[in-house]
Amino acid sequence: MPGMIGDSNSGVTIVDLLDSPDFIHRKHKPIEPTRVQHALKRLEARIAGNPMAALQDLVEIAVEACGADSSGVSLEEEDEKGELRFRWVVVAGSFARYLNGTTPRFYSPCGTCLDRGAPQLYQVFNQYYNFLGVTAEPILDGLLIPWRCKTNQGTIWLVSHRSECAFDMADYEFMRTLADYVAGAMSKIVSASGDEFKAA
Repeated sequence: MPGMIGDSNSGVTIVDLLDSPDFIHRKHKPIEPTRVQHALKRLEARIAGNPMAALQDLVEIAVEACGADSSGVSLEEEDEKGELRFRWVVVAGSFARYLNGTTPRFYSPCGTCLDRGAPQLYQVFNQYYNFLGVTAEPILDGLLIPWRCKTNQGTIWLVSHRSECAFDMADYEFMRTLADYVAGAMSKIVSASGDEFKAA
């Protein structure tokens, strides 16, 4: 694999979101005051009865509420050789066709997010897609938020193909709340199965 994620040849730019003056000072978009309350009420009901369906609801809510092109949940897991990777276990929006797609644990934006243990602001261009062997629209603005439960971890992500400043601090705060719900849903799925979560 070429170099390191974030270097000039990787096709990825990635920085700690909360250390980015560009992000912190972005003009906030007008948002519906009750957006979070409505979303969380819907999620709470779904997590209680069907946590897997709640994960799909969650990413659909993220796309709608934040004006994103796509959102998804990445799960760290072992492949058949025991090597770590990420699997996109739920996806909404433009990247929905990549549901259950995988990326390398140690050469991916999601991996960098978990390694740093902090939310990330990132972009992805063709060089990285070529490495993965896929054709996809560039990510001009993306947020990555880590989540963890007792036996699993991963990220929730939000992307725009249209603007380099699509998201702001309000979107980050909303996604951070959703990340807690991802962890809660994953915990319920694991408890029900008696084992680690396994993507279909």
